[in-house]
Amino acid sequence: MASDKNAINSAHHDELVVEPSDVHRIGEDLFTKKLHKHHDDALDFLQTTEDQNFAYTDQEARSVRWKIDLMLMPLLLGTYTLNFLDKGILSNASVFGLKDDTHLVGQQYSWVASIFYFGYMLGQPVNAYLLHKVPMGKWLAGNVFGWGACILLGITAKNFAGIATTRFFLGLFESVTNPAFVLITSQYYTRKEHSLRSCIWWAGNSVGSFFGDLIAYGIGHGHGSLSPWKYMFITFGGFTVLWSMILLFFLPDSPWKMKFLNEREKRIAVLRVMSNHTGISSSHWQWKQAVSVLVDPQAWIFFCIAFIQCLPGGGLTAFNKLILTGLGYTNLEATIYSMPEHAIQLFSVIVAGIVGSYIGNARCVVIILSNIPPLVGSLIVYYVPASDKLTRLAGVYILFTNTISYIMVLSLVASNFAGMSRKTAVSAGIFLAYSAGNLVAPQLFIDSEAPLYPTGFRGMIASFVALIVLAFILMTYLILQNKRRDKKYGKVDPNAIQEDDFLDLTDKELHYFRYAW
Repeated sequence: MASDKNAINSAHHDELVVEPSDVHRIGEDLFTKKLHKHHDDALDFLQTTEDQNFAYTDQEARSVRWKIDLMLMPLLLGTYTLNFLDKGILSNASVFGLKDDTHLVGQQYSWVASIFYFGYMLGQPVNAYLLHKVPMGKWLAGNVFGWGACILLGITAKNFAGIATTRFFLGLFESVTNPAFVLITSQYYTRKEHSLRSCIWWAGNSVGSFFGDLIAYGIGHGHGSLSPWKYMFITFGGFTVLWSMILLFFLPDSPWKMKFLNEREKRIAVLRVMSNHTGISSSHWQWKQAVSVLVDPQAWIFFCIAFIQCLPGGGLTAFNKLILTGLGYTNLEATIYSMPEHAIQLFSVIVAGIVGSYIGNARCVVIILSNIPPLVGSLIVYYVPASDKLTRLAGVYILFTNTISYIMVLSLVASNFAGMSRKTAVSAGIFLAYSAGNLVAPQLFIDSEAPLYPTGFRGMIASFVALIVLAFILMTYLILQNKRRDKKYGKVDPNAIQEDDFLDLTDKELHYFRYAW
């Protein structure tokens, strides 16, 4: 049995022959072997090649990556910017007439903020399945069009029921963004590249927040026949509908359908990411893979981090402007004073992405470090007297490194889960936890406690401490898993392409798989 396994391992390593130092040659057996029932769709594409002894250089791989970056990153960043603009528009609208025009009282505003996530939760299992079955680029474009239409319809709301309905469907349509982007990141980029690319598209949060506040400030100074918040909805919703048309024509459905690459470059795009051992695409849904997530400690730690991170994050999204007005600033001043928050968030996200990509196995450390400033900030806001306005404002500013935990988790999902059904099931679980966290978060900001919201800030303090502890547990678990595998199977080259990479197997089934941490 052992000799058979050694023979198989030897055959696997023979698939990839490294010539001089930067030439990667793929043996012809990969292109001619009989297809397994649950194989990766990438293998169908590779077996159409006429060159059955394919080779490419590191320079060619870098050139292909650069072309992919130039096309994909602006599309993903733009989409995520609109995603956050349209989701977070409620915070700006709340201080520009929405609460009065829709007659919201008591906790109704909190429920309008929360109901978005009921739609978001409903969309997760749907997207986990459909992202296997439908063209991803077109499905994403259709959903972007849908949420733009929801924003436009929001201006017709006259009461709680009307605005809550549009928010529910907005959440349903926006629910595709995160799971689709996690899959795209894993399909087009190597494990080393996941952290920075995830941070680049996630930076749309900061970009969207900045431009949202800037546009809101300009609209807030204007005068027209409509309330200022309605002009915001028309502006953001209209642009989102136009953006969906751009996605429809330019966002590819898979790496081998990228119109801006020639046939050779498409093959390089596929082969360079197969060393992730996580697969690219599979139209076969496997329940066994999906169910395996339920007994995976790593997945449950991810779920916990996603939920807990959203308690402070969701509260800041919905109540940021109200928190700032509670410090003693006017509505327009709150909009202006919120802009440095976005610069802090953007800078911290990019730094985290660079550290995660260029310092090997540092993502859990990044999670730990990124939660220290917001922990300090929440303590400042909670304990410093209300009269010390500038110190408390500084405390609010440093809360905005808190989203890094969530981004690092998404990049680790792209890196650490093999098997397409397993990966999408983990993603769905994380975004269900994300939705649950954001549902709970606004309820911590009790209307009767305005403007100080002590319960909300106590929740923040507890959340940041819990995230630091969970990151330590996750890092320890992943290190121990890698050591156990090294002891059982021996050390391996984690970047070598293996024959089984094309069989849509899970990380648990691939003995040469090692976890990033």
